Amino acid sequence: MRRLNRRQPNGKAGAAAAVITPEENMWLAGYAARTKPAEGKINDLRAKALALEDSHGTRLVIVTLDLIAVPRELRDWMEAETGRRYKLPPEGLLMNASHTHSGPELRPAKLELYGLGEDRIQQAQRYNRRLKETLSDLVGRALSALAPARLLYSKDSAGFAMNRRLKTKTGYSNNPNPEGPVEHDVPVLQVRSEDGKLRALLFGYACHNTTLSDYEYCGDYAGFAQEYVEKAQPGATAMFATGCAADQNPYPRRKLELAKQHGRSLADAVERALTAKAASSAGAIARRHRGRHA
Repeated sequence: MRRLNRRQPNGKAGAAAAVITPEENMWLAGYAARTKPAEGKINDLRAKALALEDSHGTRLVIVTLDLIAVPRELRDWMEAETGRRYKLPPEGLLMNASHTHSGPELRPAKLELYGLGEDRIQQAQRYNRRLKETLSDLVGRALSALAPARLLYSKDSAGFAMNRRLKTKTGYSNNPNPEGPVEHDVPVLQVRSEDGKLRALLFGYACHNTTLSDYEYCGDYAGFAQEYVEKAQPGATAMFATGCAADQNPYPRRKLELAKQHGRSLADAVERALTAKAASSAGAIARRHRGRHA
């Protein structure tokens, strides 16, 4: 990486956002023990897209979602649709879900596994149809917003993730393990205009979004972190991409104020990273796509 060039753009970028909170009270994803559908929302779930283009015209669009996962069927559809509409190859589309357990269960196979009725499956199918239209348009809006930009990289750390694989005399249990492996880095990609104004930023953290387990839609700590960063940086689009969370959970858990607290901790790490010396993310975009059966 080259050091920050304060005058010249090193690529193009454009960002867009959309609300993807269900219009209906759907079954929530992530916990099989739930016994009823959602009963409202704490905050809106959002989808965001960051389009990047290097000096050779190579494009990459990163889509982040406040959802449990990106189902294979959705990924396949998005590949075909963005290829048709925007000439974007499969390797030019990266989709990342925050893995919030307070979002809708959009995977019909999971609903069948839970033993829920056909009405819930049809509800998920309706949501998926609306989601596809929203995401396709979102990618187009991000691409339309492409403009000269400086891409910078910095990082900090947050400390609320803890290993959840605790060894016991009878095996392993899902409980806090303060001695287990953990990853606390908060990488931050900054997108700044030629005059230095922050237009967008993409940050990550390797931790499940499982602070909450109630019956309201919520982006969990990652949703709050994005809100806090956008409030601190007016006009900027803040995006969260979950890292390899594996056996890392947020601790402590189970209370709304804790989700907000963890979100604040992550947002503070992002803010610190913005004040640190940044490296220029100049150079060509490298894209890879393994295909369906990799």
